Amino acid sequence: MKQLLQHTLIAATLVFISAAASAQMMPNAPPPGRAEMQMHQPGGWKQPDPAKMQAFFDKRMEKFKILLQLTAAQEGVWTSFAAAIRPPSTLSARPDRAEIEKMTTPERLDKLHALRVARSAQMDKREDATKTFYAALNPSQRKVFDMETLKLLRPRHMMQRLHNPMQGDQNRG
Repeated sequence: MKQLLQHTLIAATLVFISAAASAQMMPNAPPPGRAEMQMHQPGGWKQPDPAKMQAFFDKRMEKFKILLQLTAAQEGVWTSFAAAIRPPSTLSARPDRAEIEKMTTPERLDKLHALRVARSAQMDKREDATKTFYAALNPSQRKVFDMETLKLLRPRHMMQRLHNPMQGDQNRG
């Protein structure tokens, strides 16, 4: 019995050492989570087609407009809101890896800060448009708006959109 325990411990130690050694031998291994993305989409992550994203957005906004039952007086505010929250027609590209590697750390930090400021400005624009539109809604429309936008914060929905942005809404009908 004692010998069996020793053999088991030795085998477990060897497995652990082997796993640690192979992890050290592969320093460029993809980070955790990358493998899952590659399993979902053969060949790795691909940027979604902007035309499909626009069509998806338009379809979703049309459903949303019907649910809100907007009046003719609210059409102008709706148009402004929809235009402000519309995703850009071209997706922002990641910074060029070769360019980033040539930069010093302070230059990289400045570059990342500039990207963060630009994204923050886009979000501020969307928030302002949403608040303006919300103020133009009547109480029953506000309830619908609150319920529909709350769905976007559900963990299941967020994970679906993260893994496949084009299928986030299809399960809800």
